[in-house]
Amino acid sequence: MNGLPSSGRRAVRGLWSFTLLLPLLMAALLLAACTTGRGAGSVVRPEARLPRADPGYVQWLERQSMLGAAPLLAGQVSGTERIWSNSALSKNRSLLLTAAPNWLEVDPYTVGASGSVLAALGGSLPALLGQLGIGGLYVSPTGERGDIWQEIPRVGTADNVTALHFDKTVGNDEDLARLQERLEAAHIQLGGELPPAATGLGPDFILQARHAPRFDGLYAMISVPRELWDSLPSVPGEWDCLALRPEAVSALQAKGLLPPTLLRQKLAWAEPGGWAATGEVRGTDGQIRRWVYRFADDPQRPVLLWQDPSGQARRVFSAAIIRHTGLQGQALAGLRLEALFGLDVPPPSSESGAASLSDRLTPGYGALVAAAREVHRYGGWAVQADALPPSLLAPVLRMGVDFSRDSLTAPAAEYALLSGDAAPLARLLRQARDGELDQTRLARGLHGWQGVDWRLLRDLPDGEELVREAQRLSGLAGEELRLWTTPTSLAARALGLDAEAALRPENAERLRRAALALLACRAGLPGPLFISLQELTGALDVPRSVSRDILPSRGLVPLPDAPARSGAVASAPLAFGPLREQMAAQDSFLMLTARLLLARQAAGLAQGKLVSVQQAGGCLALCSSLPEGGYWLTVINLSGREREFSVQLPAGGDLLDIFSGQSLTAGRRLSLNLAAYQSRHLVMDAHAATSAP
Repeated sequence: MNGLPSSGRRAVRGLWSFTLLLPLLMAALLLAACTTGRGAGSVVRPEARLPRADPGYVQWLERQSMLGAAPLLAGQVSGTERIWSNSALSKNRSLLLTAAPNWLEVDPYTVGASGSVLAALGGSLPALLGQLGIGGLYVSPTGERGDIWQEIPRVGTADNVTALHFDKTVGNDEDLARLQERLEAAHIQLGGELPPAATGLGPDFILQARHAPRFDGLYAMISVPRELWDSLPSVPGEWDCLALRPEAVSALQAKGLLPPTLLRQKLAWAEPGGWAATGEVRGTDGQIRRWVYRFADDPQRPVLLWQDPSGQARRVFSAAIIRHTGLQGQALAGLRLEALFGLDVPPPSSESGAASLSDRLTPGYGALVAAAREVHRYGGWAVQADALPPSLLAPVLRMGVDFSRDSLTAPAAEYALLSGDAAPLARLLRQARDGELDQTRLARGLHGWQGVDWRLLRDLPDGEELVREAQRLSGLAGEELRLWTTPTSLAARALGLDAEAALRPENAERLRRAALALLACRAGLPGPLFISLQELTGALDVPRSVSRDILPSRGLVPLPDAPARSGAVASAPLAFGPLREQMAAQDSFLMLTARLLLARQAAGLAQGKLVSVQQAGGCLALCSSLPEGGYWLTVINLSGREREFSVQLPAGGDLLDIFSGQSLTAGRRLSLNLAAYQSRHLVMDAHAATSAP
């Protein structure tokens, strides 16, 4: 796929993906999960009456597991010519950037449609995306959630994946095939994420804890001798897993069972995690064991053990890549391997100072390299989808990953919107430009609709002070560093509007302008742009008291022609309205965004180069050279008052205003009067950027 000529950009798919569809469907029939009585709390376990775990139940679990699916999927490639179809070292990123500079990101769990979400996405949406200047559809997460194995589902982000097949809420392989047909007809690329390195607590975890053959070494899990069980927390059931208290960790470290420290503990940006314990688990050999294991963020998210000599975790990732990129032909594969970064013991103190960055991030660094190369081997492109600090972007991109989630402009842009101070954002962008960071490889806005992670500001010299100020501005309490909110709710917060006021017609124009200013901070820069249904419809936060099983910022948003879904999850209030309604108004948020995306696509900004960053107070000017000549200038007033901003231009000439369609002539300096939160996009020598929706 990476080697296809321009005439083959319609699908941008693996050369042999169609030949694998029939084996995939056969494998899916073998791996299809039961639709009832499946969760850990609802399955009758005859092993409770037996001296060992029931073999029939264990075999059923293996059919549901990710590792159990691996041989069937690997068998589609092993010993065949398919392994040579594409190069693992392919770097043809310009092909994807040309075909899909702008992407719509869809979380299936937030789509307000009844039945299969994949089927609903295959309605009128593909044709609409082309009209809006969107060339890619990124659907994530799609794997079966671990909630079905828990009596009480966790409150989280639906990233607790426990199977390679689709969650029943998302759809099935037939729905995906029909969606791909519609996308291909509209010249839209497809992408999504692989299971993360921190999965859910599901069949694979249960089987390893049951000491089932072939599952040892999959997770970072250690059996605790019975004489040390007093150090572990008391739990009523096998899978009522709890995090260890510090004194319990110290006790197990003193016995040599747990490492005294990990490289990860010195990474200030790393996602919080620790060690947790299971209850008393009866094994397939009749023995009862208790286990401690590494988790990320929550005890219900155990971490895979990449460096285990069995290679079990690697087999899971290989199977996921074969299915996602090879069999399904998805162009873009998201990698979520942050939980593996620094998951190793440090070298002796005498050697630690000389350790390279790759050593300090082991085994995650190597895992990212290996996974990206395997994605390339099957004809796709890989995007690093975790929120890493800006200082890690260049090293990660040097590994061979095609793109990385943009942590450069986020959360500095969100901070600028709340504070009216664009200086931190300008400093980060200048540092990246001076360090020659290839900004065409930054996935702008990927997962940005979920909220803001203020930890990323710590990369700046005054980062701790900025973090504290960001916490104050966003109303976070204590040590909380993540603001779960939608972009429109963040814009409303900057304007001092509560949820009720944000929906009033008299505030519509101000809110639209502030939301466009936030969007401009990333849309006016090179690299692939990701925008969400939440952003396009102006979805506002859903209070936690209304929606308990997902993050408080998440509510259901409608598709253009899909019947609304009813249920426990509330529909999100829409400040800008459904997509169909907005298409009738040329000054709606959707139509203004469409003008921007179409112009961005026509001008080739995704493959441009940032040449200058100018800032004064809350005003910011970003100038990028375009691949076919000319410049793209984005000017933003992130403050709450009208400002005059004088911008130095790289050359004099005519400029086209993308929003108004008007032309203006300027010398080497341009002076603009900007209303509060106004953004303008001006293109010099941009005859190709005049497309209109």
